[in-house]
Formats: sequence, C-alpha cells, structure tokens
Amino acid sequence: MKIVADQDIFAVEEIFQPLGELVLLPGRSISRRDLVDADALLVRSVQKVGRDLLAGTGVRFAGTATSGVDHVDTRWLREAGIAFAHARGANAPAVVEYCLGALARLTLAGCIDRTTRRVGVIGAGAIGGRLARKLRTLGYEVIVCDPPLAKAAEKSRPNLEPGFEFQSMEAALDCDIVSLHVPLTHAGRHATAGMLDADALARLRPGAVLLQTSRGGVVDEQALLARLSGGPEIHCVIDVWENEPAVNAALAGMASLATPHIAGYSEQAKWAAGLMLARQLAAHFELPRSETDSMGGSPSNLDVRPEWARDNMGHWRIIDHCMALADLSSQFKRRVAADEPGRSPDLTAKEFDRMRTPRLRRQEFSAIRLRDAEPLTNRQRSWLADAGFTLQPVR
Repeated sequence: MKIVADQDIFAVEEIFQPLGELVLLPGRSISRRDLVDADALLVRSVQKVGRDLLAGTGVRFAGTATSGVDHVDTRWLREAGIAFAHARGANAPAVVEYCLGALARLTLAGCIDRTTRRVGVIGAGAIGGRLARKLRTLGYEVIVCDPPLAKAAEKSRPNLEPGFEFQSMEAALDCDIVSLHVPLTHAGRHATAGMLDADALARLRPGAVLLQTSRGGVVDEQALLARLSGGPEIHCVIDVWENEPAVNAALAGMASLATPHIAGYSEQAKWAAGLMLARQLAAHFELPRSETDSMGGSPSNLDVRPEWARDNMGHWRIIDHCMALADLSSQFKRRVAADEPGRSPDLTAKEFDRMRTPRLRRQEFSAIRLRDAEPLTNRQRSWLADAGFTLQPVR
C-alpha cells in the first residue's frame, strides 16, 4: 500500500512507516500528479482536499492530522466513496492550555482583574466543552453557547457535565472573557463564517477579553480592527487568521497577543493525532497494527522559583513561564510587520510554517512535574493540580 503524507506531520515516519510504502512531500505542494497511484493521503490544514486534488487518483482513504476539517470537502469525499478520518479532539488539551496561558499573560500584564470569573464559551464541542469543564474546575463561572448542541442536548449531553446550561449568544458575549471554539461553516442555520461581525463585537463590554482559537473567518477581521481602533478598549488574543498563511498585519499589531495558529500544538497532541489517524487507516485497509500507548518524550521537571511565589500570582507565573506566549507574540508581530507588499505567497507560507515548527515540542501540563513547590500556598498548589500539572509532594 502506498501512503502519501505531508512531511511535517509529527512523527510521521515512526507512526506510519510500518503500514506501507510511505512517500513524504511538502504539505503545501502535494498535487494530483503525486497521488495517481497512491492508496492513502495524509495531510495537515495547509492542504485543500477535494475534487481538484483527488479526482482520477488511486486514493481511497484521506486523513487529516487536525481537529478541524474546513480544508476538506467531506461531501465530495463521501460521493466519491473515499473514506475520511480526522483527529477530532486530539489537540483539545493543548488548546485549553493555550487559553490558560493567554489568561495568565493578560492577568500578569494587568489587562484582566484578578477577580474576573465570568467566561463565555461559544462552541462546546471537543475543545470548547473541555475548556468549559476546566474553567469551572478552576473556579470560573462559565456561560456556554452552542445552538446545534443545545438542540441535540434534549437527547444527550456528550461534552458538558450536569450543571451546565446552554445560553444565548448575547449572554456569552456579555461575559468578561469570551472564547471561540466553533468550526468554520458557510451554510445552514448556524453557519459560523463571519459570526462575530460588527454588531456582535459591539456587544463586548469595555475591557473584555476575546480569545480567537477556532478558525480564521469566524471573526470579521475588518470589523474587529474597527472595534480595536475606535471602540471601547477590549483585549484580543488571536491565533487563527482569515487568510492564512497571509496575516492582517494591522490586526496582529493591535492584538494583545498574536500567534501563528499554534494553540493546538504540543508534542502530546501531535502524537495523539498521528496515532488516531494510524488506527483509522489500519482499520479501513484491514492492516495488522502493533498498538502502542507511547506519546513520545518523557515527563519534564520544572523547579518552582522562589520569586514566582512572592505574591498570590504564583500559579499564573508558572503557566506564563510554560507557555511563553509573550515572546512568541512579539516575534510573530515583528515578522508580520516586516512583510513587504507584493511578497511571494510561497515565501509568506514558509515564514509562517517556520514560526510554528518549534512549538511542536511544547509539553502539555500533564507532562510537567513541578518541584520545590513549597513556597506556593496550598490553594495555588491545588489550582495548579486542577490545571493539569503534576506536583512533587511537599515535604
């Protein structure tokens, strides 16, 4: 069996080599010519998958190592009889921790009051539902808005715990912090393209925080730029962009934090995504597969610095240190600002990808053991444990 795969899928050789002949190519340049005699195609979000790419090829299985699928024409794949798989939820812990990292940075920067406790989560699927549960565990009041799931909730509640109630978009937008976790859809009653338009953005209260880690195009970037330029102050954290890999330089410059679509990047998330795809590919072609629970890497130790515990912000300082979003944002903003008019799209894409790659080695909180945590208060240690860290027992 011949498998053509994006060479930048994490651990692609280790995971997929045992399943067949593996051909690795740059993801953005995979063409129909490369797939004429291929049985399976594995991509990331940088490659559009549909009729233009696959018609007339031998591909019978297409998989994406991503949670989102807006780059895949799933309807055409069904009509063509091509099996499809994606890594739904594999990056959920990583995205949740990115959101916590953003809150840590903005809290330490004085953009969020320490007493802020009301968060609106729009979209309660694998990621949004996990974030809602995590935030409630950490003591936040969480308002959840997801009209499609609200309707389905009459029968079941797969992503939320008892005690959560679905509320309106208006209620979610009225929170101190608003976090977006919806797919990008262009049709239907609940289409999300341009969902946060000028009217919706006007509902954000002065000083509100907007976390955009869903998909570019969900927020009207021009309307957001206008709100940031002329409306009451709000704080924006933007990880996804409408025209990736091209980035709205003016919007990136005005964002509190701007990053190159890496919220879901972690070593654990990428291993999970690859293993998820491998299982589905093996099942589809009825291939023998030796299962492994290995997620790569080994737990790392982090010594708690005494200065982190000098006040009641120690837990935020630890998360801020682990995520390092301020440095990444500064680098990204400088790179975007330096882009010249008429810059080659290929060069723009390479620069965008280059900034993303180092984040693949990011460790999730569950893989970090905090040592020498005695200076922290019992409450801070408990909070960090709830956030996902492993703590060395206090002597």
